[in-house]
Amino acid sequence: MRRVSIVLACAILGFSSASPSFASGCRQLLESNVKITSMRLYADLLASAARNGWDYTPESIVSGSKRHFDEMKLQLIAAGYEIVPVGARPHCPSLAKLASD
Repeated sequence: MRRVSIVLACAILGFSSASPSFASGCRQLLESNVKITSMRLYADLLASAARNGWDYTPESIVSGSKRHFDEMKLQLIAAGYEIVPVGARPHCPSLAKLASD
């Protein structure tokens, strides 16, 4: 996955330097939010491929989606983010509030 994907993921997830949790140095992301963002980006990739005449089997779409999510998580981790699984107790105050809602 390219660096551009990380920028797109950050834009979709709504990161900003003014966000209280990121301003305080907390760089946690809910895994469910990363999954949703990955699915949106992968859908865009598939739509672009379809416009260019590419066709994929349902099985390759499912495996590609899983691979895209796994690679996105690795890229975010490499960029310094912590991916918090569903059900875990995050230590960031704003993320803990989201997880409890």
